[in-house]
Amino acid sequence: MFYKIIRPFLMLFMLIFYPRKIFGKENIPKENHVVVCNHFGKIDVFFIGSMYKGKTYFLAKHELLDKKLHNKIIRSLGGIPVQRDGVDLDCIREGLKVLKEGNRLAIFPEGKRNFTDTELQPLKPGSGMFAFKAKVPILPVIMEKKAHVFRRAKLLVGKPLYLNEYFGRPYNTELSEELNEKIREAMLATQAELRSLLAEKKGKR
Repeated sequence: MFYKIIRPFLMLFMLIFYPRKIFGKENIPKENHVVVCNHFGKIDVFFIGSMYKGKTYFLAKHELLDKKLHNKIIRSLGGIPVQRDGVDLDCIREGLKVLKEGNRLAIFPEGKRNFTDTELQPLKPGSGMFAFKAKVPILPVIMEKKAHVFRRAKLLVGKPLYLNEYFGRPYNTELSEELNEKIREAMLATQAELRSLLAEKKGKR
């Protein structure tokens, strides 16, 4: 209920203060999926959410949910707390439940915000595990750079990555690394496509 009430206000806030242009929305799968995106700031999760009409669940570092009020608000918006060090079984169970119930799960696989440049940081394992175990595709999304107030942010939704060829294999360290590399390749390809698209549009001005 809280989400349905607050969403229109969040979308209006984004429209006024953080305008965005999202390319490639036709690539969004109709079925439930895992969204992976590069990460520059806390506002990024709202850019992902604005791609969809309904609620998108997302992994949030557990420190953000330590306070009771913060926990209630972030949980209501779709946040799932995750311990970034070690294996968080509660997060895994909750994330898989979200996907198996037909919802979307957004993950920032770099694991932390990129404060340095626009290059993709090394990816933490986990995104592939959620998609593999829930048997859903992965959707790479790339932001051009850190968002700034009143400046139009640009994002590209890449082509979904299907993991059918991996189903049937046991999930172990080897497979985790393979999936992680596959996801990184998809994100880098999407990033290159976005840069090419923006360069082309700039050249036509």
